[in-house]
Amino acid sequence: MKKLTALFTEPRSALNLTLFIFLLLHLYRLAAPPNGYHQWRESDTAAVIQNYYQEDLSFLHPRVNQRGVTSGITGIEFPIYNYTAALLYYLTGPTHIIPRLLTILGGLAALLLFYRIAVLLLLDIRAALYAVWALAFSPLFFFYSYKIMPDIWMLALLLAAVYSFILFIERRNYLLLIGSALSLSLSGCIKPLGLAIYIPFLFLLWANKKRDKLMVILTIIYMIVTTAVIFGWFTYARRVNELYGSGAFYLGEHFLDFKTHFLDFKFLKKLFLQWPFELWIGWILIPAFVIGLYWAIKKKTGRFYIFWILAAYIIFVPTSQHSGTHDYYTLIIVPPLAALTGVGLAKIFEWGRRGWIFAALLLLMAVPGTLIRIHSRFGPTNEFYQIRNDVEKLIPAKSLVMVQDNTTAIRLYQLNRKGWPLRNIIKYDEIKKYVSQGAQFLILDRPIETYDDSLTILFEKNPKTIGSFYCYVLRKSG
Repeated sequence: MKKLTALFTEPRSALNLTLFIFLLLHLYRLAAPPNGYHQWRESDTAAVIQNYYQEDLSFLHPRVNQRGVTSGITGIEFPIYNYTAALLYYLTGPTHIIPRLLTILGGLAALLLFYRIAVLLLLDIRAALYAVWALAFSPLFFFYSYKIMPDIWMLALLLAAVYSFILFIERRNYLLLIGSALSLSLSGCIKPLGLAIYIPFLFLLWANKKRDKLMVILTIIYMIVTTAVIFGWFTYARRVNELYGSGAFYLGEHFLDFKTHFLDFKFLKKLFLQWPFELWIGWILIPAFVIGLYWAIKKKTGRFYIFWILAAYIIFVPTSQHSGTHDYYTLIIVPPLAALTGVGLAKIFEWGRRGWIFAALLLLMAVPGTLIRIHSRFGPTNEFYQIRNDVEKLIPAKSLVMVQDNTTAIRLYQLNRKGWPLRNIIKYDEIKKYVSQGAQFLILDRPIETYDDSLTILFEKNPKTIGSFYCYVLRKSG
């Protein structure tokens, strides 16, 4: 019984146990290609990685597959995640293990930084340990710590910025402030939602009795510089889109067009009634969160986290077009919720034997609860490599293709070819236009005659098969 208790209460053992279980569970389907929920977003990211490796390693010129006859150079989020994976491809060859491992490592780094922050702010190692467990098995955090996406790196860098800033306030070490500014700039250039952290930072500065004019001035400069860097990057990214004829790739052209989205009941339902319980905290740990929130308000020990939560909700307003449809935009709110959950778990453990049993059950059940919640988000991958093998036999590497797809990226990445995704009704005029620009192959879900009989004039009669798709070859002129 003492050994079991130590796993929950002895700091190093408890932290190592959390990290080990987190890592072990993320080894599931480590080599899987993009699949399931937000497969299109994984495919976008994986395509940029692959094109760095296959075409051009120029950091400032990331390339996508949905390019038509253009170079595919596109303005995107700061591509540090994509570029790191591409560099590692030179050591291992292209494999999805690399970006997934990078995401998992980002998740582990986020957990370690979060633990250090919680120890500093909560002044309670037990609460910090339980908070790390709550973050590790938040359904949203757990799921995106597996995906081929840069968002967990964004969160880890944000936590690095928070940790460094707190130490700066305590120690007045200006190198820590520079480190925080660098981390926040990198985080914000991936997703600018981290700018919400300014509000709890200002609270932290106000609550510090040792503050002086210099600290206030430096903090203001810090905010101005990091904001300028972040918006400078996205201004550059938009300029790249305009220069190379790319569509708005990340943080689309209506990024700040939030009025209609914010007032939509579905958006409000997700942010207040659905996601906090299902994704951000998880239903099982809700009782601990409620208790932790109560104590944070009563004892005024968790005010930093409360300001963080409020700041996150504030920034969800101007980004509502994205944060209301793409749940990974809301990752920034998960750490403060987990921190208060950790406080609640620590309080429950103080209730005696029954409290200990109840808290232990909450901790243990959080794991299967999260796995059950995200299980449906994983998708089949059985056709991916068959499709790629068939493509290598039938379609030359430099050939441009047209492929029926409900998204912009999934099937072009599956094919490992460049060209045009066909998202709308398959029409003769559209196909003819792409053929005139150099398209040589048409990949469809069904036989060509079921779309438009006139298309048979352009393509050979007997289609090839690529997995379950029909591949039509352009007729030779003359």
